[in-house]
Order: sequence, then structure tokens, then C-alpha cells
Amino acid sequence: MMEALLKSKDIPLELRRFVQEKIEGNPFYLEEVINSLTESGALLRDDGFWRLMGPISESDIPPTVQGVIAARLDRLEKATKRILQEASVIGRSFLYEILKKITDLEDQMDRCLGVLERLDLIRARSLEPELEYVFKHALTQEVVYSGLLKKERQEIHERIAIMMEQLFSHRVSEFYETLAFHFKRGRSLSKAVDYLVRSGEKSLRRYAVEESHQYYQEAFDLLTQKGDKTKEEEELLIDLLIQWSYVFYYRGDFKGLVNLLKAHEELAESLDGQARLGMFTAWLGFALWNRERFQSADQYLRKALEVGEKLGDLRVIGYACTWLTWNCAELGLLEEAIKFGERAQEICKALQTDHYLYFKSLGGMGYAYWYKGEKKKAFEVGRALLDYGQKHSNIRSLVIGHWIIGCSHYMDGDFSSAIECDRKAIQLSRDPYYAEISRLPLGMSYFSSGLYQEAKCALQEVLTYSEKLGCENLGTPAKAFLGLLSMVEGHMSQGAKAIEEAENMWKENQSRQRLAIMAYTWGKLYLQIVEGRGGRDFPTLVRNVGFLIRSVPFAAKKAEDHFNRAIEIAREIGAKGTLGQAYLDLGLLHRAKGRKDKARECIRTAIEVFEQCEAEAYLKQAKEALESLG
Repeated sequence: MMEALLKSKDIPLELRRFVQEKIEGNPFYLEEVINSLTESGALLRDDGFWRLMGPISESDIPPTVQGVIAARLDRLEKATKRILQEASVIGRSFLYEILKKITDLEDQMDRCLGVLERLDLIRARSLEPELEYVFKHALTQEVVYSGLLKKERQEIHERIAIMMEQLFSHRVSEFYETLAFHFKRGRSLSKAVDYLVRSGEKSLRRYAVEESHQYYQEAFDLLTQKGDKTKEEEELLIDLLIQWSYVFYYRGDFKGLVNLLKAHEELAESLDGQARLGMFTAWLGFALWNRERFQSADQYLRKALEVGEKLGDLRVIGYACTWLTWNCAELGLLEEAIKFGERAQEICKALQTDHYLYFKSLGGMGYAYWYKGEKKKAFEVGRALLDYGQKHSNIRSLVIGHWIIGCSHYMDGDFSSAIECDRKAIQLSRDPYYAEISRLPLGMSYFSSGLYQEAKCALQEVLTYSEKLGCENLGTPAKAFLGLLSMVEGHMSQGAKAIEEAENMWKENQSRQRLAIMAYTWGKLYLQIVEGRGGRDFPTLVRNVGFLIRSVPFAAKKAEDHFNRAIEIAREIGAKGTLGQAYLDLGLLHRAKGRKDKARECIRTAIEVFEQCEAEAYLKQAKEALESLG
């Protein structure tokens, strides 16, 4: 390498020995040492031969490569060194035009750049579309940059950022990250926060959720580390939290989001600007919904809606209505849920650029239709979401579309189609949370198809995710179905405990739809015992002797009680899907006990409900059961 650098095989012996003993195989250090020796005149070419002008020990070679670089920089003339320092603040690579705009040595710049190229400190990286240079080594740029006083660096960073705003005003979005970098190291805190937030939004649009989170975290740290914040900075902090909430949402970190918003709730309420408070309150309500705190979520969301209505602020109204759609569905207020969704959809016509508002409110309506048992409407919502996602290249709308269509198939008892839709949703998803909201129904469909190992894997992943991030809205149902799987495996006490814990959570938070589903599921379990078979759903029940001894004498009564409870809740909230299934299995229970008249009555009711729901698979099953009664 030394021969290549000096373009000669005639290397002084003392220099060879020094390199062997001191350089120890570091090529960059070697290169810098040779450059330093030639620039200082300690190593000269004389009549075609390289000669050391004195003992190598007298050349004062610094022991580190950083020291060698610093020594080379010290030998630069003042103007050339200043140009190099200003370039180092721009970065490892720097545009000629930016350097030209920020330097006070514009008339000397071309000459200085030429000198720096000849010294092999920088090189031209590209000529088109813009002239750009790059430091030959990153370490060189770091050494030059660190040689500047902090105050000097701040001033240069600020000038660079201001100049870039002016120079690239027509395409500033390409430089959000760079502007954030320079303003953060400059003097304009509000500008730094603004561009960090813009960078976060840009990353989130590209589905780079973790990258987005880091930009928001930087902005948050900048604001919170500053003492004695002005009123404008406090408002900026709350605005930041509102925008950052999207990232927490797509990550599924609702434990973190609730804690963050709760910690700043008092500040948000103390500031002027009711629209800001409305959005803050709405996000807190929605975060609580995801933590399965439906009653608290309802209070916050209705408070946000009230604020929006007083102001006539469509965005606040739209978001509050969107999330109320989902929350009302959980509370069993299904008609009200759909009305909120319809109102949000109307607002979307005025806020057409807000894609989230559209697909989230429409998805909420599909969710409510699923709970109601209206398969056709749920399917139509899913198709509309897929069309919207394709039209706007919005993966999130596509994921929700497949998920809703999967729910409509699940409602119909077509579990293989539901599995296919859920797999598509997971495959498409670029957001952790959207993958998990699809994995939960996938696990449920696997369970209902008798694919227990697949169900267990899917549901355990959902539960682990929920426990880590505080997404109980997914975790509690996963826990309940894992309880059922424990029963399938013969672990009756363990399974029953998990289901009871889930039920207690839903009772506490008045999730009537989920209580209806679980009451029906309990009834189905005891129906299997009455019929004396494990069946596809509970194949090991008949092998668990201890459980059977305790349960058989009371199984019919327990099954009937659970089915009647499911019917009561489902009828009360208008959940026709659950209502039809409960009536069908109650009819099968009566048939097993020889009560044919009651069996016919229940099964006929189930048929009426399934016809309304257009649930073909369950309708076929009910008709076959009715025919079996003669």
C-alpha cells in the first residue's frame, strides 16, 4: 500500500521499519501518516527517489489517526481550513450551492476546494444534477467538525438550515430530516421540533413506524428538557403529543400512550385552544378503548364530541364520532355506533385528504355490522375499504378491508374463507398493531375449524403482544380463547379460570357483546357434555373424567342458563349473529333432552334470524337440525 501511495518501490528503510512497528496494519492511519510526512516536508522526492529529511522520530507523528488528521488540518491556510470546517457542519457529503450560500469566503471557495481535493481530503461525488462533494473519510469529517467550538457549530447549523429552507422551498419535504438535524443542533427549538414532527409524519406515511417513533421521541425530548417553557412551547408540546398518538396507535403501545397523555392532561386543559383540547381528549378516549376501558373511553369521547360541536370543528367531531363507533359497538349500543359512523363518513366528504378518518370510521361501521350479525352490510363495507385502499394506495385501508370481510365470513360460519382473509390482512400489514388485530380473528377461526395448534400459536402471539404493550382489547379475547384451548387439552380448571378472568373484565367495563359471545361459548361447552361427545370444538371433554363427574349432573341446566343469558344480552343489544347461534344450540340442547316442541321453537327462531343475517352456513345447519326432528 505504501508503494502504491508513493508510486515507487524505492521506500526508505527507516520508513519501512516505522510503518511495520507503529502503523500495525491500519490502512487509513498509514495513508494519513504518508500524507502528513509529505505535506510537512519530512518526506521528499529527490531525483526520482523518496528521502527522509531527518530521523523519523523527529517528525512528531501523532499516535492516533485522529491526531494525524488534526496535524494535517493545522497546516492548512486559514481560509482553506475555514471552508473545510463549514463543509463539515453540512455533513459527510455537502452540496456546493449550500456551502456557497453560507460561507463568508465565497470569493475564495473554488480555490480552497481545489486545494482540499489535491490534498485528498475531499473529492467530487457528483456533478449532476448538482455539484456535490464528499469527505474522503468519515473520520476526517468528524475530526474537522469536533475542532469547532460549540457556539460556532450552532451558528453554522442555523445558517445551513435557513439557507436550505430558502434554496429548496419548492421541494422542502425531501429535506425534512436534514432540516430537523441542523435546526436541532442550531438555535431554533421550535423549528427543530416542527421538522422532526414532519419527518415523523413522512416516515409514518411510508409505514416506517419505528423510525417515525424515533423522530417524535427526539422532538419530545427537546421540548421536555427545556425548563421554563413559554406558552407557545407548551402548546407545541400538546400538538406534538396529538400527532405522536398516531405512531403509538400503529405500534399498538396503548399502555405508553395512556400514560403519556394522562401525564399531560392537566397541561392540555390549562391551555387556550379548545380544538386542541378536543383532539387531545379524543385520543385519550380512543387509547382507553384499546385498553378495554370502555366506560372511561365513552366519557372522554363524548366530551371531545361536545367540544367539537360547540366549536363547529369538523375534525374534532369526525374523530370523536369515528372512535365512538368502535366504542359503542363494544358497549352493545350497536344502532348508535352505526349512526356515529355515518356521521363521521359525512364529515369525510369535507376532509377528503384525511384517509385515516375515512377508513377508520367505515371500518367501525363494519365492526358494528359484524356484531349485529348483518353479514351482507359488513361484506359491503369490507369491499368499499378494499376499493378505497387500492384507489389511494393505502395499505392500512386494505388491511381493514380484508379484516372486515373475514369477520363477515366468520359470522356466516365460513371459517376457511375467514382464515384466508385474515392471512391476507397479516401479509399486507406494515404496522405491528394491524397485524395483531388480524391475528386475533385468525386464531378464532382456526379454533372454530378445529385447527387447535394453529389457533394456539396465533392467540398466544396476540396475548404476548398485548401484555407487553397494553392492548387488552385484543389480549383479553385472546386469553379467553386460550382458556377454551386449555379445556380442549384437558386442563379444565386452568381454562375456566382464564375465561372467568376475561368475563370479569368485560363485566367491569360493560362489554355486553363480548359477554354475550362468552355466555354462548360456555353454553356450547356444556352442550357437548350433554350430548356425550367432544365434537370438533371440545374433543377431550369426554376424556376428562374428573370434570365430567362434577359437571354431567348439572350440564343441561348450566347449558340452558348460559344460552338464555346469551339470548337475553344479544336480543337486548341487537346482536343477531350471536342470537341465532344461541337459539340454534339451545334447540339442539332441547333435542338432546327429548323436548322436541321446545327444540322446534328455538330452531325455527334461529332460522328466522339466520335468514335475516344471510348466514348461509348456519342456516343450512339449522334447517338440517329441524328436519331431524321429523
